[in-house]
Amino acid sequence: MFITISKALMRPSILMVATTLSFVIADTQIKVIGASLPPAQIIGAIGVMSTLFLLALCAQQKLLSSIPQIFEPHVLARSVFDVAGSFFFVGALMYTPLGNLAAIMQSVPLVVTMLAILFLGEKGSPTRWLAILVGFAGVLLIVKPTLNNIAAYQVMALCTVLVVALRDLVTKRIPPTVPLPIITLSNSVFVSLAGWGYAFFEGAKAMEPWNIKLLIGAGLFITVGYLLIVSSVRLGELSATAPFRYSEVVFAVISSMLVFGEYPDILAYVGMALIIGAGLVTAWYETVKAHELEADMMPPVF
Repeated sequence: MFITISKALMRPSILMVATTLSFVIADTQIKVIGASLPPAQIIGAIGVMSTLFLLALCAQQKLLSSIPQIFEPHVLARSVFDVAGSFFFVGALMYTPLGNLAAIMQSVPLVVTMLAILFLGEKGSPTRWLAILVGFAGVLLIVKPTLNNIAAYQVMALCTVLVVALRDLVTKRIPPTVPLPIITLSNSVFVSLAGWGYAFFEGAKAMEPWNIKLLIGAGLFITVGYLLIVSSVRLGELSATAPFRYSEVVFAVISSMLVFGEYPDILAYVGMALIIGAGLVTAWYETVKAHELEADMMPPVF
């Protein structure tokens, strides 16, 4: 089984790798801040930072008149999923090793495939179902839930996977006439509103200068990550760019070791291998299927 990178796939693949690096840097900063600030306040503050960065970008690109497009149904739906995903992810991040959580998030393509089979009428071959089951087994090895003692943060990690998969499916349905910065601005605006809305009831704490610096950094890298991932998903097929998501595991494990002194155990490493292997099989299957479809559509040669 080989996955070749065509010229058409090269750009979205590089964008996906850059996306994973941006998000890992931001996640590292958020996890550090999480020791002193409530999650909702962190989400709201980063949302404000991202919104300011994006408003400046929209002004620079003369897109301020396009801001009402944030209410386009698919853009709005993506933002709703992103709000839910942000809360689930930050909640899980506070109590889960960064490398482990990054690996769990790599099951998103498998969930995308499963949802496409169950609800979009795609064919569920034995190979696809086996890959999905193997990938989910890998997630369980990392999460290690028990019937008597499943933690809330473990549930949050699994919910994040489902919500992000739905978000990616919705992203493919956003009209190409909607500018990329507007899609990203929509996410940051609604995430900011939801974060500060919840923080109003949860209670906010005074921020120290180092908190603010890390929040600005996290907001910047999340903004860059938003722009990159939407670009990647819109330029390339989900199945084609999925393998390059796995670079996030490498970046996250390195950050987890260097910054937090967190080292995955043997079962976690096995789980990571199963998730990545299942994801690669799924990507290979989707690539082969796409090539077969193209061949079937070719006119006969006489």
